[in-house]
Amino acid sequence: MIVVHVNESYWPIVGGLEKVIQSVAEELVKLGYENHVITSRFGAENRPREEVINGVYIHRAKALRLYFPDLTIPKEIPKNIVKEANVVICWSQDSYFIYRVCRNAKKLGKPLVVYFIGVDYLKCHYNPLIRVFGYSYQVWITRKMADLADIALVTNEYERELLKKRYSVDAIVLPHGIDERYLELPNMTEAFRRKYNIEGRIISYIGRIHPTKGLDLLFKAFIYVAKEEPNVTLIIAGKGDEKYLKECLKIAEKVDIRHKIRVLGYISEEDKIALIDASEVIVLPTKHTGESYPLLINEVLARGKRFIMTRGSIASKWVEESGIGRVVDIDPHSIAQALIDELKSESNSDKNRNNAKPVNILTWRDIAYKLIELLWQV
Repeated sequence: MIVVHVNESYWPIVGGLEKVIQSVAEELVKLGYENHVITSRFGAENRPREEVINGVYIHRAKALRLYFPDLTIPKEIPKNIVKEANVVICWSQDSYFIYRVCRNAKKLGKPLVVYFIGVDYLKCHYNPLIRVFGYSYQVWITRKMADLADIALVTNEYERELLKKRYSVDAIVLPHGIDERYLELPNMTEAFRRKYNIEGRIISYIGRIHPTKGLDLLFKAFIYVAKEEPNVTLIIAGKGDEKYLKECLKIAEKVDIRHKIRVLGYISEEDKIALIDASEVIVLPTKHTGESYPLLINEVLARGKRFIMTRGSIASKWVEESGIGRVVDIDPHSIAQALIDELKSESNSDKNRNNAKPVNILTWRDIAYKLIELLWQV
């Protein structure tokens, strides 16, 4: 079987969906299937247009971009790759790049699997222009992709019901997985503390640095936390918008708590696991309403740790329903109070966690097996 994945971005671009596609494709290669990725050159201009990484064939097409990644327009489509495909996986319903490539594949009679991620999230976007015009585009292209799909996939039950209600699409829930190391490695708290020379209690943010991720809210919340718990360090791990990060750090400098914040930048997967182990609580202060299934959630749960996330995103809805994490309002005071509560009362947190529904955490190998079963159906 030849599997072709389509998305407007792929490695070396760092992002949640990019990591998902890479993990799934590489696991399918290990199972003996030929995998190709059709993507654009944006963010990978210094990479070859054609290359093979970990057994996955990558094809980077010329494209135009109208500011937003979803408005990436392919100037060419590698039709020879599409013609050879046995099945094509479309990794979003919102991307015009994906729609154009997958529409071409459909005309060639290729079966399509469409992952619907962040269904109708622009309806609640904080920017009023995007809320109006972006949402209209999103509805239009979601209907187009729904018509193309032979199999529809979603990552969670909330979006499955939403897709059925608004678009009459019966989707299958197939969540994201985790690296096997999260289940296999021993606790690495002490190794992390030695490597980075950090003592005391740790709160951490792990992810992309971007205004939609809400770091400014977290920094404002940490002002109150640092007053209540003087022996606490906030660790920021990830890379992205340096200008935004500097603006956030100014918040800490104004109230003289900059020394209580460590910015590690990009860290390896093992260091990430060690940071989760060393943290008492991990924070996801996102403003992004389309946050559908952050990979960090299962990674944190796999290491037996707690997390706090802000309300409003798609992920927060199913997290709150399942009780696997603490969901709070999107403001500094609510985040601060939740962090202080977690630091002061581990017994209450343990009680809340015991009341949560059990979570079946799958590895990328598990996801690959489940996906293969679905692909053989088409």
